[in-house]
Amino acid sequence: MITSIQDVNEVLSSFQHPLAQKWLGNDFIKKTIAVSYDYWLEDTNIPMTLDEFVLQYLDHAAYLGEMFDDD
Repeated sequence: MITSIQDVNEVLSSFQHPLAQKWLGNDFIKKTIAVSYDYWLEDTNIPMTLDEFVLQYLDHAAYLGEMFDDD
């Protein structure tokens, strides 16, 4: 399965997190999360839902680089 920007959009829309609302308007961030999620599943074989994966991104945004930060 290939995760789409729309899949990430749906997950972000379900969170009441300030960054989630900000990221909804950034297709590059959504594509980055989608591709990272696909690689995570393929490379690790560790089961994780897209919701859980996106929540990790939100929780650790400060460590992911300027693009993801809450500025």
